[in-house]
Amino acid sequence: MTSRIDGNQGTPLSTHIDRAETAKGAERAQNQAKAAKADRVEVSSDAALMNSAVLAANQAPAIRSDRVEAAKKALADGTLGADAGTLADALIDHMMDDQKR
Repeated sequence: MTSRIDGNQGTPLSTHIDRAETAKGAERAQNQAKAAKADRVEVSSDAALMNSAVLAANQAPAIRSDRVEAAKKALADGTLGADAGTLADALIDHMMDDQKR
């Protein structure tokens, strides 16, 4: 058996390819438009507060030199750490308060 193709019957192949490319381009454009509309982020007020607290903590100095100097002076004067019992009671009270919260 022998087959024979006689010329171009119907629409040329290049026209089919052009139509397919046009359809793909339109579909891509629609998908991009949907994605642009769908992408959205909402931040809760709690998250915004936490973010501002983290930023403030990152901007604060790691060592508070004013507190260090005050502690050095109190230690030199003998007012810091002079009464171990009072210090222990204060630490225990502070820990108990933290557990109640």
